Order: sequence, then C-alpha cells, then structure tokens
Amino acid sequence: DPNATSGGPTSNAVNQAIDNGVYVVAAAGNDGGIDDDGRVATPSDIAEVISVGALDANGDIWEGSSLGYDFDNNSISYSDPNKKPEISAPGVSIVSTAFDNQYYSSTGTSDATVFVSGVLALILEAKPSLLQPDADCLNQVKIALMNSAVPLNDEIDHDARWGYGAIDGNTWLEEIEASVVC
Repeated sequence: DPNATSGGPTSNAVNQAIDNGVYVVAAAGNDGGIDDDGRVATPSDIAEVISVGALDANGDIWEGSSLGYDFDNNSISYSDPNKKPEISAPGVSIVSTAFDNQYYSSTGTSDATVFVSGVLALILEAKPSLLQPDADCLNQVKIALMNSAVPLNDEIDHDARWGYGAIDGNTWLEEIEASVVC
C-alpha cells in the first residue's frame, strides 16, 4: 500500500507474519525517475522483507523502479543482506491471464515479485527445513540471495535501484545448500 506508514497496520501485519516464520516478498514500488522520493514502498522497507525491483527484457533496471535508501523509517541503517531493494526480477511488459480467456500486459515491481516469490516457493519445496524460519534462518536465506544475485554492474555490490542484482534461482538454491543451516 503506497499510502501506508511505518508502524501502521501494514507494517504491523508484516512484522507479525515474519515473527511467525513467514517469508515476505514485496514490491520496491513504482515511483522511480526524476521525482523518486528515495524510499522503497511499505512493506518493502521492513528490513526482513525481500524487496524487489523490476527489470526490462534487456535485463536493465526499469526506470520506474523505486530507489532504495540507506536508512529505514526509524533512521536505522540497513546492512547486508537487508539493503533495499535486495533483488531485481523481470517486471516490464509481463503477460498474464485475465477474465474471459483474455491476456493482458502489465509493468511494475509488483509483477517482479511474482518471479521472486515463485523461485522462493520452489526452493522451499526442495528444502522444507527452511519452512517457518526463525530470525537467524531468514537472515541466512537472505545472505544466500545476496550472494547468488547476478550483479548488473561488477563495480557495485549493492545499488539503490537494482539491489544486489538480478535473481538467479539455481544459484540461490546452490548457495542455500552450501551455507544455510536451519
């Protein structure tokens, strides 16, 4: 919800879900460009949430993808693996189904979250020990995500627009298998 505020009902519900062992993947937001406010959308701004930016068909960051910020709404500095956004995925001209056997195309960071959520669902199916993670396990999974991302620029570890890079599901699973103990 673009109108939600930190500590509001959306943030409280997401924090409760995380505390109960639920992974939360959220859209970074679509206010990129010249008027970007420098903050990912709520609830993407919560440290434990996996914040997702959108890529176009060329693998470049979509200009509408929201810019991340160095601090959360409580002025606490984000640190690895929670810098916002964390990851980017396809989100431009995504074709999907609609009513009455129709198809439509849409663009945005919400579209990109579907790809990250799908990859995470497949990983959880392959590694059921990761279900209902505690804080340490969630952090390990996010470190594996950070380490598996395909950087969009070899000179930058994290970018405020595309995060640690593009999602690579196979490498994320390999990182989890090599380093995550839950």
